[in-house]
Amino acid sequence: MFKIWKITTLAVTFLFLIFVWLYFLGFSADQPGSFYNKGNNAVWLGHEWVGVYKTDSQIQKLVETFRKHDIKTVFVHSGPFEKDGGVEENGYAFATNFIEKAKKFDKEIQYQAWLGQIRGKIDLNDREVRHNMAKQAFIFTQLVGFDGVHFDIEPVWDGDTNFIELLKETKNMIPKNKKMSVALAEFIPKNFLWIANHFKPLENYNTEVIYKNVARYADQIITMTYDTSLDKEWKYIWLVMEQTIRVTSLLDGKEVFIGLPAYQYDEKKDWFDPEVENIRTGLLGVTRGLNHFRSETDNFQGVAIYPFWEIDENEWQIYDDIWLK
Repeated sequence: MFKIWKITTLAVTFLFLIFVWLYFLGFSADQPGSFYNKGNNAVWLGHEWVGVYKTDSQIQKLVETFRKHDIKTVFVHSGPFEKDGGVEENGYAFATNFIEKAKKFDKEIQYQAWLGQIRGKIDLNDREVRHNMAKQAFIFTQLVGFDGVHFDIEPVWDGDTNFIELLKETKNMIPKNKKMSVALAEFIPKNFLWIANHFKPLENYNTEVIYKNVARYADQIITMTYDTSLDKEWKYIWLVMEQTIRVTSLLDGKEVFIGLPAYQYDEKKDWFDPEVENIRTGLLGVTRGLNHFRSETDNFQGVAIYPFWEIDENEWQIYDDIWLK
């Protein structure tokens, strides 16, 4: 009887170890980043391009940079939202000029109005505020000429019905041929919350609940995989790998972007270390994630670089070497 129990225990333990190996390591291919690059990567672009007049040559140079690095989706900072849900008109006075000129140099690149705000500064419980935000999205997509609208409202959480109502109203209000994208915090499975908080309290995260609710209305979802406070390269690479695997497999039929940081190396803060979080480590994590058998590469659209205004030529070279060649 003891021998049978011992054999059973060993068998269960063996099966458990196999499960853990498959789930956390498992089978992987060994393709380079360029194998998964679909030529439609994204960047977050600074406010100056719509708030200040830009010449043809300035915009042409910008577009050439996009084309050179396979950037086809651009989130142009056009906000932020005011307390009432509107956006100051003077802040995007040159948006139409920018879009028209940019389209003249490359019609394929898509520009979305990046609209954000810290949650403490805007009350989504207020129906009128939400309506004004949706109306503003209509103005940017129908009247100004943007190809879509990109929401970056922080934070959002699982039971955030007001944020979902905002997305629903916006989707119904903007033209059908315009896209709506949403930036969300790092994904963590709901079942892992207790374990994660046991080791390190989480301040900003999103589970499959909010990801799936957002996916009911958003065309694109961007996971902001940065500002993680991690102190080792291998930890950050592993995190980006897991984010890539889990989000692409979670959001079937949606365009998924993995947001990566391009901070300057003298900008170390409590919540990020540029020596750990950077273009190189981020792309290594994405590539490993896409090589993993649990990922769904059909849903993966590209990487999104934050912020465009801080990436330098050295980082572009690293990006090209890992992701384009």
